[in-house]
Amino acid sequence: MVGAAEGPLIEFRVLGGVEARIAGRRVELGGPKQRAALASLLLRADRVVPLEQLIDDLWPADPPARAAATVQVFVSNLRRALEPDRPRGAPARVLVTASPGYRLAVDPGAVDAHAFARLVEQGRSALAGDDPERAAELLDRAAELWRGPALADLPDAPFVRTEAARLEELRLGAAEDRADAELALGRHAGLVAELDRRVRTHPLRERSRAQLMLALYRCGRQADALETYRQGRAVLREELGLDPGTGLRRLEQAVLRHDPELAWAPPPPVILPEPSGRPAADEPGRVLVVDDSAVNRRVLVAALTELGHEVHAVENGRRALELLTRDGGFDVVLLDLLMPVLDGCTTLAAIKADPALDHLPVIMVSAVADLASVVRCIELGATDYLPKPFSAAMLRARMRSSLALKRMRDGERAEIAALRSEVDRARALAERR
Repeated sequence: MVGAAEGPLIEFRVLGGVEARIAGRRVELGGPKQRAALASLLLRADRVVPLEQLIDDLWPADPPARAAATVQVFVSNLRRALEPDRPRGAPARVLVTASPGYRLAVDPGAVDAHAFARLVEQGRSALAGDDPERAAELLDRAAELWRGPALADLPDAPFVRTEAARLEELRLGAAEDRADAELALGRHAGLVAELDRRVRTHPLRERSRAQLMLALYRCGRQADALETYRQGRAVLREELGLDPGTGLRRLEQAVLRHDPELAWAPPPPVILPEPSGRPAADEPGRVLVVDDSAVNRRVLVAALTELGHEVHAVENGRRALELLTRDGGFDVVLLDLLMPVLDGCTTLAAIKADPALDHLPVIMVSAVADLASVVRCIELGATDYLPKPFSAAMLRARMRSSLALKRMRDGERAEIAALRSEVDRARALAERR
């Protein structure tokens, strides 16, 4: 996050108690009213807040006669706290006077509430763009910004209640968006407890209840999914005199008839069409595909076979290591990064730790667009990294470079073996003499 345009980095927090930190050090912000004045400015970061608005926020019912002067004192105190090294008489750079009031001259991204809203917007865009992995990552980062109820340490006032309620609603909506992303990724088993807690805390939120029903159904718990619906219907009738909405009713019927549309299946990696007039495949090799998804295995096997390679496939890292140890005739390994039985990094490390296998080029394959994962794989000895979705041309290029490396290594190993044999013969001849 970026603080003021000049000076040390300043970060502000309202998703919990109101805080300010300069270069990581917590700033003393004064009493509750003074912190409330700062919160009013923070929620309108980099915008002019009229003096009358600040007075109305701090004293909504009966402002004191010297309310304007008191706000000026608060502003003066906050300026000293936020710019402790500012020379006396020098103009403020963070909390500036701007007619008809004041402006907190910071990037809104330096305020956790604004950073949260931005991450949520990006996460929703990723979800709408059919990228649930990216959406889940962004929405997780957004959730991590919360330390407790918003504006938790401020006096009760209409603006505090209104803003806290707005932020909490955004938080709940973001949590439901993240649940949609996790469900799209097939992580229903890990979601059940979280969704159950949310439904118990917010029993009238039909979207959360529908997500819990779907997660339970995908875990093989049809009866629990139907009971969740029945409980929701009872709460709605008791609290509001209403029946569940159309979406929830349709989901109940789908659960009752075991609608195949409710089942989860991993999306296949997308292989884009090859441009016309493509060149013939390079010298073929013997390739091992390791992926826990049967769909992904089929797609990769078909694409590699189309390029002329001999392909074998296994469903996890343990099977891969067994096959590689038993049959050392492979030229390249395509290894999925995320697998439940020995993940890709663990399997890669085991391959590189085995002197009989460490020469094998390993291409890591994953839909996770995470630079840290790429770096870790390269550090462990991976030859290349193939992101999903990928084109046939991209796959051919990765295979071409990996096979060239394998053949170069094989040549080096053959030369070393020949030299060793020659040295052994020379030693044996010397001993006979």
